Amino acid sequence: MASEDVHTPGDSAGKHEGGSPGVFSWDTTPDLNYTPPPTTSPGSDSMSKSKEGPAEGFHQEYIASLRYRNDLPPPEMPPKFLEIPHEGLDRFLTPGFASNLARREEPNIDVDAEGGMPIDLVGIPGLHLGDESAIMAPENPPPLDPADLQLLMTPDQLRNPAPKNANVSFLRRTQYIATGGGGRGIDGIKPSPTANVPLRTAQPKPKSARSRDDPIHVKKYIQKGFDIAYPESRHTGDDTASRIRGLPASKTEQDAWENPVHPDNPNLKPVGFYPIIPDLTGFPDPGGFLQIKFDKAPVQAVKGKRDDRMDVSIIMPTAPEERVCQDHASKAALHKANPKLYPDPGPVPYNYELFLPEKTGTTAQIKSSLNMSNPHKDDQAHYTHENSEHGKFHRYERIRTYATNTQSLNMDSKYKDVAITLFDPAEAKASKNHSVDATTTTPSNEGKESQHRLKQKGAYYYPILGKLRIKPERSRTIAQAGLGSGRGAVKDNKEEEQIHQMQVVVRDPDETEAYKRATHRAQVDSKFASSLPAPAPEEGEEEEVVVVEKEEPAKDEDGEGELERDASPVMPTVEDADDLED
Repeated sequence: MASEDVHTPGDSAGKHEGGSPGVFSWDTTPDLNYTPPPTTSPGSDSMSKSKEGPAEGFHQEYIASLRYRNDLPPPEMPPKFLEIPHEGLDRFLTPGFASNLARREEPNIDVDAEGGMPIDLVGIPGLHLGDESAIMAPENPPPLDPADLQLLMTPDQLRNPAPKNANVSFLRRTQYIATGGGGRGIDGIKPSPTANVPLRTAQPKPKSARSRDDPIHVKKYIQKGFDIAYPESRHTGDDTASRIRGLPASKTEQDAWENPVHPDNPNLKPVGFYPIIPDLTGFPDPGGFLQIKFDKAPVQAVKGKRDDRMDVSIIMPTAPEERVCQDHASKAALHKANPKLYPDPGPVPYNYELFLPEKTGTTAQIKSSLNMSNPHKDDQAHYTHENSEHGKFHRYERIRTYATNTQSLNMDSKYKDVAITLFDPAEAKASKNHSVDATTTTPSNEGKESQHRLKQKGAYYYPILGKLRIKPERSRTIAQAGLGSGRGAVKDNKEEEQIHQMQVVVRDPDETEAYKRATHRAQVDSKFASSLPAPAPEEGEEEEVVVVEKEEPAKDEDGEGELERDASPVMPTVEDADDLED
């Protein structure tokens, strides 16, 4: 194998030449006194090349980085602080430097895969079992802190703030004000020479006898609105306990009532006026109604339309499971022990059974039976089913069991939430197909028409005693299928007590039920309350109850048998009077 000749540079070749450090120039001219070592080669071509190689020379540069060590000895003097000028740091402490830095440098914020908002529904407990309370807005949101009100401002409010009407003295126009007759008046106009007339001092306005927050003033202010709407019933006398005189109405308020204008769209014109009045004959036994919301539609639409059987559906409350009662009892005990730390759990969350008519298309017949103003409501032809044992009836089938998701009751203030229904007798009479006027034509009632119980046009309000949000009770369904772990298992006696079918027969309310409904009307109708009689004693109760008891039972003439007498809450008979005399 051929080898090239390697020449070792002389002493002058190791010296650093001019230029950048680390660049050396090596002289590759062959030295005549250097003898290369002997080499062996199998061919003659290599020998010829070795002979020709030393005859030629070349120049190359080698670049290398050198590191120098400077091991200085420690200073002989002790260390001390030196005064170094630092005027350049002042610019880093100015607010302008921070603002410029914020504009130049974009903030490096690490955003997760969900963009800061968790959208993965897998980790939400109970969501796939039907409990959607974690992703639903609460029925009664907590009150907003006043410090957070600025966060709800719209971009328009932030961009165009309302101008402040500030009176600036130096922006007023120049005026010359003179106290005497010889001076110039306003705008430099010289007034006519008149005698100095003493200025009339402004008399202080008499203070109102009552403040705006006074309850009497609030009642008078509310009564003013009724006086404007119904001037014929205005009270002009002195204030009494039952009637109060309203505040005087201004001309602007009178014009606003006669020509109402929409606050946002002046082009809108009112098409009807409805006085807000209570429905005196529409009170149920509890005195109000419940607002129930379903998480999902309870039944599917029929041919793309809502199932009208929901209008006559029956929702029956049932006792919840034992675990729900125990959980509620523990929360109630914690609230009683420490009301500040533990909130009030409220009433027991009951379960609710939903029943619908068995047959579709029977809603009109059921409404005819339920219409109190229908003169033929007792007609047996309205019922949808019949058997030999019970006669005619409406059959309802159980659809599903629902559990309480959220609930809020207004038993203390039942008029906190109300429902309003607009009724116009002219429109009700014109629409023959209205649900309240729909009747079933039979040979016995042909020619008769159902009259609506409401006669006066108005917006009738009904108290809402509570609001419920119910959801399907999936735990019981899973337990019945045998797929659950036993937590929501249904006992055999519960399954036996569950109602799957109902047979409904409609009747008029009895005296007790009618009187109970009349008490609710008396709370809003003072004239009706004055004529309401005292409550009648319930069945099985008397005003005075006399029970005669003896220490030893009486014996018959032979002395063998004993006379048996049951203690009953009735008036004493003649025989009892004889016993008392003995």
